Amino acid sequence: KGSKLDYLIHWHGYPVSERTWEPDTNLTHVADLLATFHKTNPAAPRIITASLHFRPYENYTATSKPPMLFDW
Repeated sequence: KGSKLDYLIHWHGYPVSERTWEPDTNLTHVADLLATFHKTNPAAPRIITASLHFRPYENYTATSKPPMLFDW
């Protein structure tokens, strides 16, 4: 949906200079590691998956009288 989240990955067995930024779409096979990361780093950015549900607008001020500019 246009939101993109990248993680800095340190590859096991490689030096720190070989770390790469990987999009979350490439990390679907390590979902448990990402969940652990977000648990231990709650302030880390994350994609919000909850959606907001809005009620339709209801006009509670409607009256049965036609609107009048002045009532004199």
